Amino acid sequence: MSSIFLVIRYEIRTALSKRSFWLTTIALPLFIILVSVLPQIVAGDAFDPDPVQTASNAQVTTGFVDLSGIIHDLPADISPESLRAFADENAANQAMDSGAIAQYFLIDADYLSNGKVDLITSQFNVFGGFNQAEVLEYVLNANLLGDAAMARLVRDPTPRLQLTTIAPEDPREADGVLRFALPFAAMFILFFIISFTSGYMLQSVAREKENRTAEVLLLSLRPRNLMVGKLAGLGIVALLQMAFWMGGALLVANRGSAVMPIPIDYRPPADFLILTVVYLFLGYLAFASAMGALGALAPSAREGAQYTFIIILPLLLPFWLNSAFVANPNSGIALALSLIPITAPTAMVARLAVTAVPAWQIIVSLAGLVATTYFFVSLSARFFRADTLLSSSSLSWRRIVREIRGVSA
Repeated sequence: MSSIFLVIRYEIRTALSKRSFWLTTIALPLFIILVSVLPQIVAGDAFDPDPVQTASNAQVTTGFVDLSGIIHDLPADISPESLRAFADENAANQAMDSGAIAQYFLIDADYLSNGKVDLITSQFNVFGGFNQAEVLEYVLNANLLGDAAMARLVRDPTPRLQLTTIAPEDPREADGVLRFALPFAAMFILFFIISFTSGYMLQSVAREKENRTAEVLLLSLRPRNLMVGKLAGLGIVALLQMAFWMGGALLVANRGSAVMPIPIDYRPPADFLILTVVYLFLGYLAFASAMGALGALAPSAREGAQYTFIIILPLLLPFWLNSAFVANPNSGIALALSLIPITAPTAMVARLAVTAVPAWQIIVSLAGLVATTYFFVSLSARFFRADTLLSSSSLSWRRIVREIRGVSA
């Protein structure tokens, strides 16, 4: 037992000493946070809640010619320098030619019946009059209603609308950003943690074969104890990665609530977090065992890496079909992927993130995953033999089949 703990400590220390581990564990979540949150912080002040006030304070001066006779006075919060009145089109054109104004609005004489307003400008700009058009609309409403406050309510009837839900609702069932972001984030985190830590298993075994460390280890360790120590040590590393990545995901969700329709007090349900850890643990054991077996068979890490895509492929299937989890997480394809053991770690967690999954489906999924994990661990244990770990034979499908049958190459 003490030898297993020595292997666990060695694997943890080796993984934590790698620069690539910290780049994927810390730098990648930080990069995601910076890309998604920093632009919101930098641009936060640019989104003024009152576009009329922003446009009225703009440096560009706009004029208007009111042929309808509706506008008698400008509201107190509209600067006369930002919106100037002209008696006719000739006066407005002369002001525009002299550079006094950049553009002007021509309010039709029958505005009350046809609502027609023309924008005349010396330089074409498809966005040029949008902001000032809101100012003019506000001015027209204020004169028609005789009340600037009422005109603001006409333009924005619910400026401070607050929604309060009386009955408690599972936020995973709500539409909006959460419905898309949560399943994708869940698949992203589970896939990368399982694939990265499983990859460490392959690299660790293959590296020890290449530098002949395996020969020294087998003098004092049973091959299966070596495998158990590696699985346990790298499993702890996987949990550490998950803590960093889940923390980063929650930070993005909480910060994003300021500018996106995410409940500001949103916290993942406890059952979701517990089941995520369970699926991570079982998925890691299954795929890391397969990677360990591949490392035991391959004469080098480079040759073993050629087969990793085939092993990781099942975890990628939910990614390719992520629209099924967003549109209908209880659809047939989403249900099938969450029940198939080799796709369940990412598929079921994606469903749990966005909807309440029936208990029987979780039980069936976990039972299948436990059985599959046991099969992969047992199969990998057959490959962790002294003759296999010390062999330099090339890796091929024929050799894999022979090893599964327990026949030495």
